[in-house]
Amino acid sequence: MLAKMIASQPAVPGTAQLMVRLRGERSVLSNLTFTLCNNEHYYLQPDGGWSPAPHWFTIDGGYPLTNGSGFHIGPSLLDPLLENASQVQIQLRLNSGEMRSTTLQLVRDELLSSNARGHTDSYGGSSVLAAPEPAPIAEAPAAPVAEAVVEPAAESVIEPAVESVAEPVAEPVASTAPTASSGADKAKRGPSRLPWIIAAAIGLIILIVALLWFTDRSSTPDAPTPPRTAEPAAPAPAEPAEPAAPAAPETADQLTADACSAENLARLDELEFVQNCTGQQLDSDGLLAVIQAAKEAKKCGVAQRLYANRAQGGDSKVAIAYAGEYDPEFHHSSECFKDPDPDTAAYWYETALQTDPDNPLAKRRLEELGK
Repeated sequence: MLAKMIASQPAVPGTAQLMVRLRGERSVLSNLTFTLCNNEHYYLQPDGGWSPAPHWFTIDGGYPLTNGSGFHIGPSLLDPLLENASQVQIQLRLNSGEMRSTTLQLVRDELLSSNARGHTDSYGGSSVLAAPEPAPIAEAPAAPVAEAVVEPAAESVIEPAVESVAEPVAEPVASTAPTASSGADKAKRGPSRLPWIIAAAIGLIILIVALLWFTDRSSTPDAPTPPRTAEPAAPAPAEPAEPAAPAAPETADQLTADACSAENLARLDELEFVQNCTGQQLDSDGLLAVIQAAKEAKKCGVAQRLYANRAQGGDSKVAIAYAGEYDPEFHHSSECFKDPDPDTAAYWYETALQTDPDNPLAKRRLEELGK
């Protein structure tokens, strides 16, 4: 089965053609009933939103298109599909009751959403409104600025000039008179002060000697203060062993590394676990091991979501493993995959061939399944 969304002719924003080609079917389908599901197992709804509840769309007016059946699609389907970055799975319900599914191919380079219609008037209006803003520059009055600069300049020049002239003139006049009189007084009183000066000098010397003697005595007994050397106990700063704190970042790394752990599998709800685990980007073998653990824990929704997410993301090894869960040749009954389903197996083999066109197992099983 092949399903492809291509541009209308001529191309019109918001419209497209859905081409469906069924293996073994040559007749043109008059109508089509289908669901559209993204990588997170959310289904497209009539209002353009996505919900876990499946919704079946039905369109009529099928016509021949590139060896298959074509249907005209409007913006209600095209716009949300173009906005959705992940791959989308389309599942058909044929008039016979048979179910078929495959990955819907979108030729994004040719498709245009309804938002592609231009609205140049509004853009032109906004640019014109912005243009008048520079006009207020002309309103800045230059005259007041000139006045404000002149006034303080005049004040600062006048005041220092008056003060600097008045002060130095008064000081020299006042100082000369006292020096003359004091010189005369000193000449008269000099002989009477000499004995007192000598006595004061002797007393000062005695005080200095006594002070030195007492300080020497006081300094020697203080010597025992060496006990302060016990302060080397300051090695307590070695407590900066707090660098052990970096252990916290390691636990954060471990949390990231354990996003797919069995503990998280048991603790988190299905959607949260799948989102965390897919973000870890394990290799194919690592992811298959997590899927096996989910199957053993009977977390069937986790196993199926991990399978679908990686397979639709282009991992052919995981896609083939997922096909094997439904392939009658490799099927092993389990809680999560109770019965084989050849159509679902064929779908995932086709998905694997989209990224690995020469895979011999996928090609052989598709032929043997008659798809």
